[in-house]
Amino acid sequence: MAKPDNNILDSEKPSPKQMSLAGKAGIFTVSRAVTIITQMLAGVVLAHVLTKEANAVVSYLVLTLYATALAFGQLGLPDSVFFFFEKMPPNNRKAFALLLAKTLFYLAFGAALVMLSIGWFGAGKEGFEAVHTLVWVMAAMLLLELPTMPVPNVLIATDRTKAAAWFNIFTGTAQFMAMTIPLLLPNPVTAIPVGLLIYSLLKFGVSFGLFQKMFRDEPLTALPEGTMKEVLRYSVPLSLAQIFWVLNKMVDKQVVQWLLPSTVFAVYNSGAIELPIIPTIAYTVSAVMMTQLVGHHLRGERSQLLGLWYKSVEKVSVIVLPLVMIFLVAAEEFIALLLPPDYADAVIPFRIYTFILLQRVASYSNMQKALGATSPITHAAIYMFLINAVLCVPLVKLFGMAGPPLAMLAANAFSWWYALRNIQQLLEIKFREVFPFGFYLKALGVAALAAVPILGLKMMVELPQYFGFFILVACYSPIYLVLARATGIVPDEDWRRLLKKIGFLHKS
Repeated sequence: MAKPDNNILDSEKPSPKQMSLAGKAGIFTVSRAVTIITQMLAGVVLAHVLTKEANAVVSYLVLTLYATALAFGQLGLPDSVFFFFEKMPPNNRKAFALLLAKTLFYLAFGAALVMLSIGWFGAGKEGFEAVHTLVWVMAAMLLLELPTMPVPNVLIATDRTKAAAWFNIFTGTAQFMAMTIPLLLPNPVTAIPVGLLIYSLLKFGVSFGLFQKMFRDEPLTALPEGTMKEVLRYSVPLSLAQIFWVLNKMVDKQVVQWLLPSTVFAVYNSGAIELPIIPTIAYTVSAVMMTQLVGHHLRGERSQLLGLWYKSVEKVSVIVLPLVMIFLVAAEEFIALLLPPDYADAVIPFRIYTFILLQRVASYSNMQKALGATSPITHAAIYMFLINAVLCVPLVKLFGMAGPPLAMLAANAFSWWYALRNIQQLLEIKFREVFPFGFYLKALGVAALAAVPILGLKMMVELPQYFGFFILVACYSPIYLVLARATGIVPDEDWRRLLKKIGFLHKS
């Protein structure tokens, strides 16, 4: 086969009015990072202000019930935007976006029933009685938020990346305010769901305004017959995959909720997270590339497609792998920075979940979506869920709080191999060609080597509680950068771009 063109990202020459692919990815990644940081800060504030019992109720409502219902209700429709916007004529896009919004509104009623059913069951556990009433408020929120889910994808697909970035920043900031302002009220556990309902009203209004602005000059043309059937063939497998992904994330929390005390659940729930800002880097880069990937696939340009895929993995690896490494090394200091002292055991699930992030250097599902193959994504999600469900209960009995994350680690390891194998088969290439394994291992080795002196520092010096994490980051960063330059994993053009960003070089 032809050798992939690894310079494809650099060869994307924007016109004066267009932004480069790298620029779009950077802006959208930063916006998603801001959104995720605000969401994390909201959780930190709740952990400090609420009692463990109250925090457990809010976490169960928002992170378990609502997240599960949101996954059930989407039916994979937001993910179909990139594929069909690239495939269909531009004059059909307004009708297509409107069709998705209407369908998601109807699906929200089914999602609300799912949430009410799970909530009624979960409220039977001691300490979670308030869920009986508050779950109705969250159900109303679903009716407003589900129809807005395709908005960021539509904005990116219509080359409005900056607008998508600002939309993300708005939603993250509004969510933060919705969850923290109610803490000033006498009964915050009841007020927080009401605050989130107000947030969903604002998001719906802003989404409606964006839709009107995007398509105000475009006529509402009829879609070709059979469009919805074709969309469902593409999106339903994605929906099933998304449902199982969410169920997979909830298995450990449900097991801990029932097998361990509610106070332990609050601690576990605070640490049992894949630090969201890290996988978001790969996801946002892939989201911005989706239209190019789909275009290369539809035109049969396999070499260009692989070149774009390789280059994105390499660019993301040199950012993600050192981030993962520093959080692995400084897990105790990070948890001490964010959470109260009685949440110290949250470091156990946090470190194991962080280890999973070592393979989050690409969005493997987006690559398969770009190739038009969504069923394998569903199969992978089902296998992942089954592995996790089978291992979770025995491991929690054997290892306590460390058990469920170990089950998740095993499930994710299988999922990574399975996704790569499917991409290999779709592209009809050898397995060693499906991923830049050599570059990845080299970048991983550099990131790990830079962590060795940081581990030594941590073992020899007692670091201050609230500044220890920043000290370790400040020591790790220059060591990694020096090693990255010395080994060549950061090329000259990227190094010059970095120096310009931080002001060491004048912009030409």
